[in-house]
Amino acid sequence: MPDPHFYHVAGPFSLAELAELPDVELAPGIDSSIMISDVRALDQAGEGDVTFLSNPKYLEKFLHTKATACIASPKVLKKCPDGLALLIAANPYKAYARIANMFYPPVLGMGNVHPTAVISPTAVVGENASIGPYVVIEDDVVIGANSIIGPHAVLSKGIRLGNNCRIAAGVLLSYCHIGDNVVMHNGVKVGQDGFGFAPDATGNIKIPQLGRVIIGSNCEFGANTTIDRGSGPDTIIGDNTWCDNLVQVGHNVTIGNDVIIAAQTGISGSTVIEDQVVIGGQVGLAGHIRIGRGAQISAKSGVISDIPPGEIYAGFPARPRKQFFRQMAILGKLSNNKGSVK
Repeated sequence: MPDPHFYHVAGPFSLAELAELPDVELAPGIDSSIMISDVRALDQAGEGDVTFLSNPKYLEKFLHTKATACIASPKVLKKCPDGLALLIAANPYKAYARIANMFYPPVLGMGNVHPTAVISPTAVVGENASIGPYVVIEDDVVIGANSIIGPHAVLSKGIRLGNNCRIAAGVLLSYCHIGDNVVMHNGVKVGQDGFGFAPDATGNIKIPQLGRVIIGSNCEFGANTTIDRGSGPDTIIGDNTWCDNLVQVGHNVTIGNDVIIAAQTGISGSTVIEDQVVIGGQVGLAGHIRIGRGAQISAKSGVISDIPPGEIYAGFPARPRKQFFRQMAILGKLSNNKGSVK
């Protein structure tokens, strides 16, 4: 059960209201006036709750759930327990995400400005934006409506922040333009110098980093993620792209739309990641390479060359996943048979 000290539940909502969401419909014969007060897991749900079944391994829990309603695929209609109202969806997990967002919508600003905040007179703070304790907002900053700026965040000179953004504690934003509905968790740093220098035996020479970071809308960045500004070209991140905690994005990197990047991944400078790429945890990407649209990279891979669109790569150096596992199997046989493959 979500702790009410931390989470405020909206609703209740009727099944008819929930069925108005995209790709969700009531199963035949279900009373659409039934009221739902919360969302919970199959084995925790009770009267008034809606739950979901998206993985057949949890079918036994589905058969014994005490929930009032469940989101499930049409395949389980004949297995539905008596008294359980079904909401039918081709993708139950996606439908659950939409319904859960109805009960727990994103928190928006309410116009509160803490007296300890330091705000430049040339900054523009949008309607209903909330500014937390010890925030610093420098000259010519623009903050969109309904955004929330958490404690000890610093918004450096000239940045642009869109509407409905949530900037958590300790975030530092500089040299950047950020779209709407962007979430940055604790400790995110955006716009610091890229790792740019000319190596020389007599002493390395720093290259001035003269670009920006441009981030689209509907993005999310996990705690302590860092995004370097470009050296001349901008570092660019497209719409609806999500980075997990502790992701490093180097200078001049271009990341497309709908990209997912798991924790502790490092992306070297001038790499291009096209739309709908999925990158597992602790992946390392060399600089000046291109990851094609829809490609997937398995966790802990080391990528040193381009990956074609739609391919799944694994290992170090990263190569097609089937090839990687085949080679690992051969190495295993060599090890077991003292160098002879039988």
